[in-house]
Amino acid sequence: MEIRGKRSIKASNEPLLVVDGIIYYGSLDEINPNDIAQIDVLKDASSAAVYGAKSAAGVVLITTKKGSAEKTYRPIQCQRRHLHPGE
Repeated sequence: MEIRGKRSIKASNEPLLVVDGIIYYGSLDEINPNDIAQIDVLKDASSAAVYGAKSAAGVVLITTKKGSAEKTYRPIQCQRRHLHPGE
């Protein structure tokens, strides 16, 4: 996929992928389309300001679907036991 055209002869012309705010070094093909909630494309100076030289070929921001907003509460029970030699 090209966003800003050919930027280099030897280096990759692939855009930088950012999934949920984290740079993703895999391929776009590796992301399940059913998990994607939104895709945004940055192709101007705003991408360079945020992601630097890595964003020379553009940035694809992917937001995935998340679980429910409710916090899961699971009480846990812990016991501590001190073992002393000879007991």
